[in-house]
Amino acid sequence: MAELVTTAAGATVDGVLELTADGFTAVEGYQVSVARTAAGLRYDVLTPAGDQVSWTSRDAEAGAADATGVRDISRRTLILGGARSGKSTEAERLLADTPDTLYVATGGDGSTDPEWADRIAKHRARRPASWGLAETIELVPLLESDGPPLLIDCLTLWLARTMDSCDIWDHQENLGQVEQRIDALAAAWSTTPRLVVAVSNEVGSGVVPADAGTRLFRDLMGRLNATISRESDTVLWCVAGRTVAL
Repeated sequence: MAELVTTAAGATVDGVLELTADGFTAVEGYQVSVARTAAGLRYDVLTPAGDQVSWTSRDAEAGAADATGVRDISRRTLILGGARSGKSTEAERLLADTPDTLYVATGGDGSTDPEWADRIAKHRARRPASWGLAETIELVPLLESDGPPLLIDCLTLWLARTMDSCDIWDHQENLGQVEQRIDALAAAWSTTPRLVVAVSNEVGSGVVPADAGTRLFRDLMGRLNATISRESDTVLWCVAGRTVAL
């Protein structure tokens, strides 16, 4: 069993691997991945024995806490990844210590789809009971207003429902309307006074879709991710349950 010892100066794994707010020195046999989070640098360590341990630095270099206790180093965080890659879990972990977080669900209430409703129920069960909930795709007013941290899950469903509202599947000439909404969302994201974490799917790494509508969705998803990424302080990529800083 790996031994993680933490002190005011940092942490030590098995007495040989030292982790600090400034970094670490590689030790043979220990695999270390580092991610910049709202709380500071997070280290995920795989030991030679196959044990996994994690530690997050929380000193002054991680950013001073504001009046709500939230650190300001990553005011805007975008988390990308494929299906079931750990995106939502990572987003929830980043804001787990902020009891007034507002969870913004963009996928609807699942009332017409039992499988989707089951997913929603599992998400709700693992979130802190103190978190608020807003079920909406009207993200711009939320981003433009003052308030508690936002966890937006997810931009992919926001895009799909935005395309629905613009009737783009049958009328691709309405593309400009969707692009305007992407630009408005990016502008609000870039200037929001809140701490925000958003989850989004990376859908452009597979086979090129056979139909025009799905190709358009894939292309717009790529544009949305790239646009929001450019306006983010931190971008994380989740793959196979691991998180990598981009």
